[in-house]
Amino acid sequence: MKILNISIVTLLFLALLSPVKNVVGQAYTRDSLTMGQGYANDLFYSFANGLVKEEPRSNWDIAFYTPKFSAGIMINQGAGVSLYTYPKGDTNAWATVDTNGFSTWKSMNNSVNNWEDGAFNENQLSEYDYGWGIYNMVTHNLTGDSLYVIKIADGSIKKLWMMDKFSIQNIYHFKYANIDGSDEKMVEFNLVPYETKNFAYYSLVNNAELDREPLSGAWDLLFTKYMDSVPDMEGNMQLYLITGAANNVGIGASHFYPVGPNFTLWGLKPFVAEKNVIAAGWKEFDNTTFSYQMVDSTYYFVKDTADNVFKLKFVYFDFMTGSLALDKMLVSISDINDNMADRKSMSIYPVPATDNITIRLNTKVTDDSQLAIYDLNGRNVYSQSISGTSLTNGASVNVNLPAGLYIAKVTVGQAVYSQKLLLR
Repeated sequence: MKILNISIVTLLFLALLSPVKNVVGQAYTRDSLTMGQGYANDLFYSFANGLVKEEPRSNWDIAFYTPKFSAGIMINQGAGVSLYTYPKGDTNAWATVDTNGFSTWKSMNNSVNNWEDGAFNENQLSEYDYGWGIYNMVTHNLTGDSLYVIKIADGSIKKLWMMDKFSIQNIYHFKYANIDGSDEKMVEFNLVPYETKNFAYYSLVNNAELDREPLSGAWDLLFTKYMDSVPDMEGNMQLYLITGAANNVGIGASHFYPVGPNFTLWGLKPFVAEKNVIAAGWKEFDNTTFSYQMVDSTYYFVKDTADNVFKLKFVYFDFMTGSLALDKMLVSISDINDNMADRKSMSIYPVPATDNITIRLNTKVTDDSQLAIYDLNGRNVYSQSISGTSLTNGASVNVNLPAGLYIAKVTVGQAVYSQKLLLR
């Protein structure tokens, strides 16, 4: 049984009534990261915990967004993968795919600001057309209606057909082969084991699926190479392969320039939950010194997975080794409103609680969910999968955490519910 002084309980209860706590007297903390020569590795980074995971960028070719009712599929443009919609026929042309005129075909691109819209989704023509396939309103399944030619990082070219997705089961079927039809592979890819991650990955080179991401709630930024929209010499926006920071799904950020080092008025701008808010705008190449210089007087504010707000300043970037350093400062704790809408959507009781809590979503839920609990420093201190049926009826969870104030977040598909949790 946890014991907490009654005066502390009173203070924490009063804290529940105040949604924002500004942090006074905080200092910068410096984190150093290394992507390696040629920026070979992807770095999953958390403001609370630093480097969470490091993965070779080139170990995958295509990736599937994991929610059941999503059809998002992206390609590994950062490793040199290119995708083309086959212009000479639909799926009936599978046996006769050729690459005559290949150099004139338009390549497909992942969205620059939205993780879910990958290169396979670029040719969406209507509400029920997801680019690679058509949605069936009765079965909720998708049927592939396009063929693709894909050039992978090793330079080889293959034909590929996203055949279907069984949405309820969260299973894709696709096949790929050499252009002449040899070495054909038929794949059934079950995304259920990856639903606590943003993406499930597949290597066409190794004919294998990969589990390469941390839990979706365990990281805030991904340092990687990806396509972004960048102004050219005339100021026109062009797609360009950059090395920079991409926000995790749902992570909001804002950019302030020019401001001084003591600037903390992050509330002057809304947080934008797009992946390229930070991107590569914090550095610029100096042809005189042949090195990257940090853009002066530019700062970012990021609301992390626990809804704490951090101030971010980049310190250096060495393109020879792929090394970088950043300074971070916690400027606001848990900007979460326990508003009436949240209370109507989710209940956590008793208040305060001890080891055992009950979580109930006040709408019918069929999908499994992920519970994540964070302390006020933004550290993920507890995670658990919960069935949708349990949440609807009231799921009992033994959290076994020290007394204190926490943030509980429940993610169901693309919906996220957050509330403060007081333990005594």
